[in-house]
Amino acid sequence: MRFEKLELWKRRRQEFRKSGLTRRAFCARHRLKVSTLDYWFSRIRGMEGTQGLLELKPQAIPAVNSCLEVVVAEKYRIEIRHGFDSQLFRELIKFLESLG
Repeated sequence: MRFEKLELWKRRRQEFRKSGLTRRAFCARHRLKVSTLDYWFSRIRGMEGTQGLLELKPQAIPAVNSCLEVVVAEKYRIEIRHGFDSQLFRELIKFLESLG
């Protein structure tokens, strides 16, 4: 793979993240195929060693009114409070990761 092409797609990924657009809207604006965008974003994630979900093991039981803030892909901010649905949280993270 040529270095220039890889750098182009890394720049596009940053532009996409900052745009606030959906994958389809971004691709339409830049005349790209969604499948091409997905391919390159996946390839870049693989090269960066992105592992996906992480398991958190708190050392102490959080207070009822406490909150954990999770930021995904430097774009999405999620607040987790006492009694959250962990399965729903996993599904949400997977969905957000699929957006690029």
